[in-house]
Amino acid sequence: MLSNDVKDLYDAGRISTRQMIRLDFGTGTYGFIADKDALTHAGLTYQPFGLIEVSDLGGGLGTSADGNFTLRLAESRDFGLTPEMLTEIENEDYRDRPVRVMDAHFHPDTGALLQVETVARGYVDTIQHHFGPDGGAYIEAACEGRQLDYSRKNGRYRSISDQKRRDPGDRFFEHAATAGRLELIWGRAGPSGAQPSPNRGQWAGSVKSGFLGLFR
Repeated sequence: MLSNDVKDLYDAGRISTRQMIRLDFGTGTYGFIADKDALTHAGLTYQPFGLIEVSDLGGGLGTSADGNFTLRLAESRDFGLTPEMLTEIENEDYRDRPVRVMDAHFHPDTGALLQVETVARGYVDTIQHHFGPDGGAYIEAACEGRQLDYSRKNGRYRSISDQKRRDPGDRFFEHAATAGRLELIWGRAGPSGAQPSPNRGQWAGSVKSGFLGLFR
């Protein structure tokens, strides 16, 4: 959500916005900002680097939303980015590591940072290297959106201790960790001392007393 100050400047057409990228690799955390000066935000210094191109960010709602995007970095000898330098990305632990794209909003008159807005989150999937016959080398990182999280299985199971952290008086899961055995017999009663025929309705089974245990 944008602050009221940023909204007012947007409405007036006077906002100054710079794109920021944060890469949380296993080999280190790196920040870049499309500006001529470095910016320190939330304990990380974002280096001036206006050469990273971000693809159009997918939109939509729900778990089926397409949040995938790409990051492209081209060679630039003015910045010391030779094709050989681009290949150094393979020395980084980048696979399935978080990446965040943000917009930094500055006051147009004072240059003060007003707000940093996250516009996309994802994970680096693959990085492709492209080398043209006449130069023009670049690398492109394919990033999977955070919608991927919806399909990941959570290994935790809800227990009474988890529930008490949310509401100390809630005992809904009190018997979730226990198990019981119920024997249910129905059908017409046979002669005295006789057992009902299994074919006429005897059923016995093990019932875990989770949700069903509430009705015992």
